[in-house]
Formats: sequence, C-alpha cells, structure tokens
Amino acid sequence: MYFSNREAEIIFLLLRHEAGLTREDLSKNLNVSRRTIYRELSSLESTLARVQIQLIKQQNRYRLVGEPSALKKLQQQITTAEHPEYFDVHRRQSAETCRLLLRDQVITMKQLATEFGVSVPTISQDLTAIETILTDYRLQLLRKKAQGVQVTGKESNLRRVLSGVLNSEINEYEFFEYLEQHSLSVTETEYSSRYFINLLDPNLLAISYQAIQKYQRQSFSQFSDSQLQQLVIVLTISAMRIAAHQTLNELKHVDKNELFKYQQVAIDIFNQFPAPIRDHVNLLDLEFLALQIQGMSFALPKNVLLENYDLALSYQIRELVQNVSTAFKWDFRQDDQLFTDLMAHLAAALKRSHSQLPELNNPVLQRIKTEYAQLYKIVAQALATVFPQVEFIDSEVAYVVIHFASSYEKRVKRSSLSALVVCANGIGTAKILETRLRKNIPELTKIHVSRVADLNHLDPNQYDIVLSTIVLPGFPLNYKMISPLLLGSEIKEITEYLQTYYGKVETKPAPPQPQLNERAHDFKAAYEAMKTANDILERITVQSIDNQTQDLLGTLGQITTSLTGVILTEPQRIAEKLLARMQQAPVGIPNSPLALIHTTDSSIKRPFFSIYDLSTTLTITAMDGQTIGLSRVLLMLGPEKMTFAENSLMGKISGSIIESDLNLAIYKTGSQQIVYQLISSLFLDEIKYLNQQSIEKGDLE
Repeated sequence: MYFSNREAEIIFLLLRHEAGLTREDLSKNLNVSRRTIYRELSSLESTLARVQIQLIKQQNRYRLVGEPSALKKLQQQITTAEHPEYFDVHRRQSAETCRLLLRDQVITMKQLATEFGVSVPTISQDLTAIETILTDYRLQLLRKKAQGVQVTGKESNLRRVLSGVLNSEINEYEFFEYLEQHSLSVTETEYSSRYFINLLDPNLLAISYQAIQKYQRQSFSQFSDSQLQQLVIVLTISAMRIAAHQTLNELKHVDKNELFKYQQVAIDIFNQFPAPIRDHVNLLDLEFLALQIQGMSFALPKNVLLENYDLALSYQIRELVQNVSTAFKWDFRQDDQLFTDLMAHLAAALKRSHSQLPELNNPVLQRIKTEYAQLYKIVAQALATVFPQVEFIDSEVAYVVIHFASSYEKRVKRSSLSALVVCANGIGTAKILETRLRKNIPELTKIHVSRVADLNHLDPNQYDIVLSTIVLPGFPLNYKMISPLLLGSEIKEITEYLQTYYGKVETKPAPPQPQLNERAHDFKAAYEAMKTANDILERITVQSIDNQTQDLLGTLGQITTSLTGVILTEPQRIAEKLLARMQQAPVGIPNSPLALIHTTDSSIKRPFFSIYDLSTTLTITAMDGQTIGLSRVLLMLGPEKMTFAENSLMGKISGSIIESDLNLAIYKTGSQQIVYQLISSLFLDEIKYLNQQSIEKGDLE
C-alpha cells in the first residue's frame, strides 16, 4: 500500500496517539492549514479501508481502529519508510538542529532538504522555527548568501542546546535498552529514537555510561531516569566536542566554592576516558559538567535553623503561593506539602538556571500549558514578579505549574485494583498523575509509580493494569499509553478496560487495626510532639531591651546572655554565630521592622523562640536587598541536632510570619498573649497534621 508523505505523517501521528488527535492538533504538528488536513483525512479514509483499518471521528478526535495485526502491519510499513523519524515536523526540526550544531562548516539548504526528504521552502520555514530556540541560548543562525547556513556562538551554549535537544527526543526506555544491549528493537515500535541516538559517538557513549554507572551509587543514587539520561548525554557531547578540539573559553555565573565537591566528581568521571580525551580536558570542561551535576543533585536543607537554610527563598515561596492564590482565586496557602515541594524544586531550579538545557517537544509540558492555561499564565506572572532577576524558560514554568496543579487536584480516594505506572519524568509529574488516577478511577487502590530503570526489579504480572507515560518498546505485557494529566478520553478507556476484564469491583475489607506496639509507638510520637510544643510555648516572651549603647553584635550578646543556663551555655559564641548568619544572607523581613534571626549550635539545649523590642533601631539589610530599621527581633534557636517534631514546629513558626497580613501584623506589634495564641494555634494544626501523616503511613504500609 502506497501512502503520500503527508498521509504517512498523519498515520504516524495517529499511531502515536491512541486517544486520537483533533484537526487542530494535526494542523499544528504538520504545519499546514486545517482545510488541508480535512482534505487529506478524507482521502486517507478510503485508502485505509483497503487494509481493514477505519479512520473514525469521536468527540472531534480522529483515531485509527482495526485488528491489532492490521495496525501492527501498518505501523511496520510506516516506520520502515525512507524518512521515518521526520514525519513529525517538530522531530524533523530537532534533527535539523542537531545536524547544524554538530557541523562546524556551512551547509546548504539544498543539502538539508535532500537529507530530510522535504523541499527547500520547508527547510526555510524550519530554520525560522529553529532560530527561536537558538536565540534563547544566545546562538546565532547565520544565513550566508549563495553559501548556506551555519550556527555560531559560545561553545558552552552550543553544548547545552545540543544536549537538550537530544535528551528531549530520545526515549528513556530505548536509551537504556541501547546502552545495555547495544541495539534497538526499532521495528517493534512506532516511536524510534534511533536517529538521535546514532548522532552520539557509540564508543564515547559507552564510556560515558560506564563512567556514570561507576559512581551512580555514591553520587547519583537519587537521580531519575531522565536525569541519568541527561547526564550521560551531556558527558558524551562534551567528550565528542573535546575530541573535535572544540574548547570552552568562558563560563559565567560559576560559584567555585559551591562547585568544588561536584568538580571532584567530574574529575573522577573524566579520568575514566582514554588519554586522547582525558589529556585535553580543561578546567572549564570540569566546571561545565560539575554545573550539570550540581543542578540535578541539589538537596534542600530541611532544618529552618541551619546556616545554609535559604530563609529568603522560603519567604519568596510564600509570596509566590500568596500571589497565585489571589489571582487564581484558590487558597493554596494551607497546603504545606506544596510549600515543601516548591522549596525543593525552585531551590534546585535557581541553582541550575545558568546550566539549564532546553526541553523540546515534551507532550506533558505542552498539555500542562493547554489543560491549565489560566494557571500557567498566573504562575508565569507570579514567578516574574517574585523572581525578577531570573528568566524562567517555558519548561521550568510548566514544572512549577505541575506542583500547583497537583495541589489543586488533590483528593484521594480508595478502592480495590492495582496499577503499575511507568513514569520517567520525575516526582512532580508522577505526583500529578497519581493524584488524578486516584481521583478519577476509584477502582484503583494500589498505584505503584516506577522509574524505567527499576522495571527489571518488578513483576508486572502482579498488577491488574500497566500504564505508561512513555513508549516501552519490547515491553513483555500489554500496557496503555497515557499522559500525566490523564485526559478524559483516557479515563474513559481505562474505566471501560477495568469493567470489561474485572466487572464490578468489590471494595476490599478495611485494613486490620494496628497492633498494640504500633499504637504505643504512635502515642509516644504524639506525646513527644505535644511535649516539644508545650516546652516552646512556655518560654515564648515579648520583652523590651535597652540597647541604646550597643551595636548589632552587642545587642545580640545582650539577648543571648539573658538566656544563659536554661537555653544555652555560651552566649558570646551564639551572638557571633547569629551575626555571621546575618552577614551570610539577609534576614530582615521586607517593608517591616522585623528580622528573623536564627542559628543552631551544640551549646543550645532546646528549641527556643521569643521576641525582643529594641529601644534603639538598628539598620540592617532585608531579604529583598533594601535597608530597613530593625526594632523587633524574632529570635529562633535550636540544638545542632533536632528531632523531626522539633524541626516541624519551628518551621511552622518561620513559615507563618508572612503567611497572611494578619500574622505579619501580630509579629510586628502583637503582645505576648496574642503571639502565644497564634503560635499555639499553629502548633495544634501541625500536630494534627503529623498525627494524620503517621496514621496514613500506617494504613499504606
């Protein structure tokens, strides 16, 4: 059966999207008008009928329907065509981008047109689209009259874009299959990463993978499949460019002190390469790889009192949540898990903002922008307002939206079937998918989200259904492709499948009551939390001190000296640590007379919070970089090692300060009685939350 190029492109897209595509989707993917799509679909309908395949339209979506054998035969015909990888206009543009970045000389438009099986005008349109992503990373697409085109720019940006495009287009399952087996089962799937994998030098790719594997347990154990793939690709591209004598000349925004430990890992990794590569690795190559590792492995300190805890960021996150809540007209402020997730995500995102790779053609992120268009717009504006010095790329904004969307969708239900969900995109994407599955398909009780790399350690036969957000070429069981947002059509298909194969689902009996020793443990944990809360509350004071003759260090020393004995044993040392903490990062609260001054130390006996009104205002720097007059000190102290409950309760105080205008007003001018009432209310909510988490954890176990 013969298909025209455009018919083949349409078939390829419909085979990839079992849930169907609208005319608008097809028009956008093929870069043609809807009228053209309508004409092609009309022609294709009769052509497909000859091979017993129907092109049907349901709810404005076009789908291919037929016997599995007929669909597989059609799939094989399409994927073995002359230019299988380029049917999707976006993938073709990605391939062209890689071709340009890997070539250091001019290439003609005709050469590109011949190589990719399209016309010269199509190549010209593609180059216009490609130029946008190149410009974002300060690369230039030079059009040389009567000669051709060439990409120029800094080597560091070229490596980032090339690595990002390859990482976006290579399927994780196929990538790791290739690395383990040195081959791909290309004919078994309609989505092949073969072209993009083949752009990588096979020998350097193998060495890169082995080098990463050698240090995976000690340095990369927490990396997701996507992060491991990205790191291997970045390392391979770096090695290829070094081999081609393309050297890095400059790297900006490098904090050498923070980068030092990651640089040691980079040295160990490059030492695994043969001499022709190893001997030509310079300091900038090490820093470039170290920046990538740092961006992926950043871990956020959870103790609010630690010197390296980013207090300023915590307030920026509170402001972000407040702004989104107001604009979206939905109160996200009560979701503590959202705050924790955003702290972890944005702390890492800000660290990697200068080493970020582009992420192209990600259907998850595209769907986020479509399904949550209003929320996306609001979050993008809020990020720009709260972080004016940072340029967030579209994909980073979408990942932040995922956290808000997950909070918005959160409503867990229980039922009685099990599902294995394969998701390679990381914890944020997995969370929103699991939330929507629980909400919309209550028949599913047990939902196990797995990384691709962990599939070999699982028995898929133990699950009633297998779902995946990515293609799994050669996977031994039937599985359903879904998007992390779980579209309405996908919910319907899964529900119908479960009803067909399992009939009416009976609710499982309630889980057995916990044993006495478990109840005793829960009671002890609750008692310890209550005892800690009471201990902190009993020592809260709002008192005035006369600091007329004191500078900032003297004022802090006066306060800490008054705490000698019950709270701490070395007042001068603690005062100096508090001052050092203020010099390390501003702790003043913008547009207020307040500063949250805090530290931990082995000489501090117990968690402590109190407020001190100064007789003489002191000038300090606020978290927004502006100068404020400090007249009220919010002092937080803690032992060097704190229990989970202690850290949670102290964090609750810190997080509450700008949680609302009322809270901020209380901390600004409130009496001891009012402050006590506010914090006791906060503690009660936190203890209830901790107890509920303990109960749910017991149920799940």
